[in-house]
Amino acid sequence: MSLRSVALPVAVVVATAAPAPAGDVIKAVRRAPSPASAPAWREGEVIVGLRSDADERASERVLRAGGAARARRARMGGRYLVTLEPGTSVTEAVARFRAMPEVAYAEPNGFVRKSQAQTFTPNDEFFEFQWNMRQVGAERTWAIQRGSSSVGVAVLDTGVAYEDYVDPVTGRAYARAPDWGDVTFLRGFDFVNGDTHANDDEWHGTHVASTIAQAANNRIGVAGLAHQCAIMPVKVLDEFGSGTFFDVAEGIDYAANYAEGDERPVKVINMSLGTDAFSETVRSAVEGAHANGVVIVAAAGNTGGDGVEFPASLPDVIAVGALDGRKQRASYSTTGPELDLMGPGGDCDRDDDDDGLVDCVFQQMPDPDFVVEGRYDVFCVCGLDGTSMASPHVAAAAALLVAQGITDPDAVRAALEQTAERLGGAPEDGRNDTYGHGLIRPAAGLSGLGFNQGPVR
Repeated sequence: MSLRSVALPVAVVVATAAPAPAGDVIKAVRRAPSPASAPAWREGEVIVGLRSDADERASERVLRAGGAARARRARMGGRYLVTLEPGTSVTEAVARFRAMPEVAYAEPNGFVRKSQAQTFTPNDEFFEFQWNMRQVGAERTWAIQRGSSSVGVAVLDTGVAYEDYVDPVTGRAYARAPDWGDVTFLRGFDFVNGDTHANDDEWHGTHVASTIAQAANNRIGVAGLAHQCAIMPVKVLDEFGSGTFFDVAEGIDYAANYAEGDERPVKVINMSLGTDAFSETVRSAVEGAHANGVVIVAAAGNTGGDGVEFPASLPDVIAVGALDGRKQRASYSTTGPELDLMGPGGDCDRDDDDDGLVDCVFQQMPDPDFVVEGRYDVFCVCGLDGTSMASPHVAAAAALLVAQGITDPDAVRAALEQTAERLGGAPEDGRNDTYGHGLIRPAAGLSGLGFNQGPVR
């Protein structure tokens, strides 16, 4: 994580252009209402297919007996479009025709629709500044899948601002961040302080969790990529952003084995943390979680050089590097052969989309100016940059794939890798050490793949 942060002002004034004159070549065409609201078939019409041995007289008799007011024969074969007598329902007529021995099939005259890509643009106040969501194609993704509360993402970090709570030991007052909407929070754990209240006493963990599941389309704040998934807060880093191998391993074990009845709701673990050391304890916990069917995602590191950090470097972990607003590797993003995928990590020194704000990743989090005073009840929509910010984009994409039905962790990984946008000259079916397999394209993975198995090894 970069320690720099940029806060959005309380109000952002955006200049409104004058209306475009009629006849301009470029214009917005609003899409039709969702097909979900359209009727399933045309009322008063059924299609009837007669058996090949039915002659013209028999055909006329059958159609009249079924309730036809008139019928139009197809150009080829014994297929008829039947317009029903007034007062005859489609379902009644279909049942009547199907019961006749001369009828091969009968069905409603159902509708089809053009295969235009649908999109969903939320009305969140500052969504226009989420260049990162545009970079991963979030609006197209949300038209396919927004997540499910049955799919939990464990955020192993500094905690999450998920509840109003006063610690009886320290007297610290924590508050729930304001833009969670109705997100489900699974019972987490604080392995730093040894209790069940995994509240954020810094800001990093809340920012990461918000990239995954901050509420969308509620006219406030910004949006999370998998905003209908559940979050499990697991505190393994202290107020200074530091933790231990033991606590990280405990956090992984807790999340991967957490059960509600017969279900284990945590399907994805995000770790926006890392080190240049190695831990057998953490490796063992990662392997156990993967064997339990959990997708594990981690930040590749912010050294700017070669050598993906641990635990992202492990074979069972998806290592994530960071892109800036130009879709180029951010200068701080670590490279190496273990690098798998790229996500938007931002660069708080640049404004490549010319929106008047630097290209940080903006999400809700405790306001750093108040955190230094020991207050955890004041929040901002603040910007950070780093591979810590890139990783939760990939974790959220993985959660959406699980919600879509791709549950095997190797299959999720394969879907993300195979549909990623290749960058930096990487071959179409390969990778390179600078960008891995490339930038995640969640919509391509969600709509283009239907398998539920990993690669053959």
